[in-house]
Parts: sequence; structure tokens; C-alpha cells
Amino acid sequence: MFCKFLFLISFTLRSFAEAYPTLYPETNQLLKSQATQLDRLSILNDSSVWYFNFIAQSSYRKDPGSVVTASAVNFPAVIGNGMSLALITLAPCGILPAHIHPRAANYVIATKGSTRTYFYEENGAKLIVNTLTPNTMTIFPQAALHTMFNEGCTEATLVSALSSEDPGTLTFANSLFELPIDLVSNAFGGDISSFRSRVPNLASNAIAGTRDCLARCRK
Repeated sequence: MFCKFLFLISFTLRSFAEAYPTLYPETNQLLKSQATQLDRLSILNDSSVWYFNFIAQSSYRKDPGSVVTASAVNFPAVIGNGMSLALITLAPCGILPAHIHPRAANYVIATKGSTRTYFYEENGAKLIVNTLTPNTMTIFPQAALHTMFNEGCTEATLVSALSSEDPGTLTFANSLFELPIDLVSNAFGGDISSFRSRVPNLASNAIAGTRDCLARCRK
């Protein structure tokens, strides 16, 4: 069981891409320094800066999927409005690996497909499991560990509203390897140092699904 768990973690780690830097830091700083919303509007005075195309972003991809978020990272118009919005795309069998948003609760509504969702908020709590189909939703509380799995053989899409302009993402598998490796190994009951070299930079992109699902969908 221990080896199987490590395999699943290593598979997740190899699939992650680099996190994206803030695109307009100077604009964000200027907006945050304004006394009123009217002052911010005088800076954001062109209609184009209030428009965001999710599928035009470099982080968007259909297979195995992606999470594209309009946030303070790439969309200055969110500054002062208290939330951000994400488009989640999952190819057949696609998985969004376990992660948390340290500064935001997460309201997720499905628009296409069938997506299994899981969240675990704290020690002693019950694992919450739901299946989202079009026009249904769930909530991931702030900082709750959560993951999603497209259990179907067609594409799934979801829209995620986050209660912060800068929700942040901390991915479970990656974050473990930021801690002293001997402490982490003791927690898992075995040496996991050999997996450390496989840890890439952080991100929250989708990964390919389980072998059983891929075989069922003949991918």
C-alpha cells in the first residue's frame, strides 16, 4: 500500500507545470494604493481591461485539462472586487490533484460532464464526496484539501468562484517535499527521498486519470 501511494504521488508530481508569475504587478500596486473605487476606475478606464478570455490564456489546454483563473495574477480588474473566477476543464478521466486555496472558499458549479469531487477540511472530519453534473454545485471551504476527477468519457467543465482576488494554491504532493525529507519520510513510515528529484515547480493543472478509467474510455 505504501509503494502504491508513493507511485500515485510521483505520477502527480511529474505532471505539474511551473506556476505563472503576476503579469501586471505595477498596475496592481497602483490600484491598491487608490483611496476610492472611483479612483481605481480612472485607471481602469478602457473597456478592454474589464474583459477576460479564458480559452485564450497560455495555461488553457483541453487534454488532460487545465485550470485558468482570472485573478490578481493576470486580471487587474479584480482588484477591489473581492473575488476571482476559474474555468476548470477536465478531459475524459482527467484529475485535478489534491490542493488547497489558503485565502479563499471555493464555490464550484458544473456546466458539462460528470465530475467526482472530494474535500477534507480538518483532522477528525468526514470526507465529503459528491458528483457534479450540469447545473449542480458544491463548496470547498477555505483551506480545505480538495480534488476532482472526471469519471466520464467526455469532457467535463466547471466554473469556480473564489472568495479572494488572490486565492493562492498549495498543492499537497508538492508541498510535502518542501519540508525536511527525513521528517516527511517518518510520517509516511518509509524512505521517500528517491522521489524528491521528481518534484517540479508548483501549479494546479490537471493530470491524466487512473488506468481503469483510461481503459474504460479507451484513451
